[in-house]
Amino acid sequence: MLKRLSSAFLALPLLALLLPLAAEASRLEWDKTEVRIEMTPEQEEARAEYIVTNKGDETVRIARVKTSCGCTGSILKKKIIPPGESTTVTGTFNKGKRQGLNHNKLEVFLDNQPEAIATLHMIVQIPRLVDAQPQLVYWNPSTSKTDRQIRITLDKRYVTEISDIEYDHSQLIILEEPDPNGKADRILRVLPQSFDKQIRETVIIKGRGKDGMKAEARLHIFVQP
Repeated sequence: MLKRLSSAFLALPLLALLLPLAAEASRLEWDKTEVRIEMTPEQEEARAEYIVTNKGDETVRIARVKTSCGCTGSILKKKIIPPGESTTVTGTFNKGKRQGLNHNKLEVFLDNQPEAIATLHMIVQIPRLVDAQPQLVYWNPSTSKTDRQIRITLDKRYVTEISDIEYDHSQLIILEEPDPNGKADRILRVLPQSFDKQIRETVIIKGRGKDGMKAEARLHIFVQP
């Protein structure tokens, strides 16, 4: 019983220290905590701004902003926020070679507070100008020796046609046909020339659109005899 009481009394000072920090955090008001962005093909960087206002009576200081990915950065307009004033956290996202949906997080920490007081979400959609699904096909002794179907879809806002399909004709057989369901722009039927030798090949599907827009998708082929 004495041991339990001692633990409880030791926890009280720690609780007393944490309560003011929690109160400070609860008085911070964000204009938003989530931003959705759709990038254009020529765009390399996206930015999102989050404004936070100190609604409390005490000055608070933002110690740091932790990002969830090396592709994401943060810019803090000012760290110290007096009562009634605001600051802006700017999230930056570098596209690199990424495609599709990217969900990035920025965690905001106050001084002397181990837990983030806010998590900001930066959801970036990068268009897949030429999309091949699946992107990888393979054969091995346990799989059927039948063709693999690849569905090619174009983002018609930017790419209007398939201009070329590059592959090693000595290693692969590729037949093209329309999608009977009308969901894909093209269906590729892929077969290796031989199932008796190891094959590692890349197929490049190239597309083009108006104003000289060019894009490509890569399909990876493996055969393990």
